Amino acid sequence: MDNGTTTIYESFSIEFGGKAFDQCKVPAAALAQSLLALDGLARKSCEAVYGSDCQTEVEIQADSSQGSFIVDLSIECDEEDPLINGGSTAVRMILGVINLGKWAYGKKVKVIEDDPFVVYVQIENDKGEVSYFGRVLVNLYNLTSTQSQLSRLTQTLEIEGADTIKIVSLDEPSELETITKEERQFFRQEEGIVLTDNETDVILEVIGPMLNGSPKGWRFSEGEGGLEFTASVEDDEFLRKIIRRELSLVSGMSIRASVRTVQRKTVRTTTERTITEVKEIFLPDAK
Repeated sequence: MDNGTTTIYESFSIEFGGKAFDQCKVPAAALAQSLLALDGLARKSCEAVYGSDCQTEVEIQADSSQGSFIVDLSIECDEEDPLINGGSTAVRMILGVINLGKWAYGKKVKVIEDDPFVVYVQIENDKGEVSYFGRVLVNLYNLTSTQSQLSRLTQTLEIEGADTIKIVSLDEPSELETITKEERQFFRQEEGIVLTDNETDVILEVIGPMLNGSPKGWRFSEGEGGLEFTASVEDDEFLRKIIRRELSLVSGMSIRASVRTVQRKTVRTTTERTITEVKEIFLPDAK
């Protein structure tokens, strides 16, 4: 343990149920995509609970029963305030995302009442139903990357003989969520076969900003000799500063950001990029 940090350990199990798993007749590619999506969702959940600067290790090992895996999380975070999100845990966040996804029928939710002094926000789903969920949970669930991870996680339910996916906290076994084959329709996205899905920190020049704070249509450049591309911005705080005129977008401005790149194969191969977090801003005279 380094000075000023502490390491937190959490564990949960994921069990794929049905005859296909009992008989070990499951396409390797489908199972691999589900486990990779689970890895990504676990990391994002750790960041939501313990802060974006936390360092997370995810280890997945086969359990003794068919179709079951044990997932161990090792999170190194700030020792002064290890539980930023009011005593929540990463496993509870994962379970909460699934629970919210089922309540929202897999669609993003609309925040209709948000008091910054309370933990919960009032939200509305696609069918007009209203409920309260934690603000951090709602923000995590509404991310495009989370929607994609839920889709990939549950894609094994498309396999004949695959009936359920159950996630259980090993620290609190009463805390669990089950997704059935019938509920797969809520999480399915028309995204084709995901070939690659990764997230990296890079320095980008902002060459086509959206001055109205819209999340879509931004243009970025990797610099001289690098790639120019269009991407969506998911960092709500960054966008709010633009809308409120707290941040001026000037020519030559650069950012250090986390960029998620997803390559999919449908009729043709497509590549989508998303700015998930703006970590630092460089004005021309500060570079």
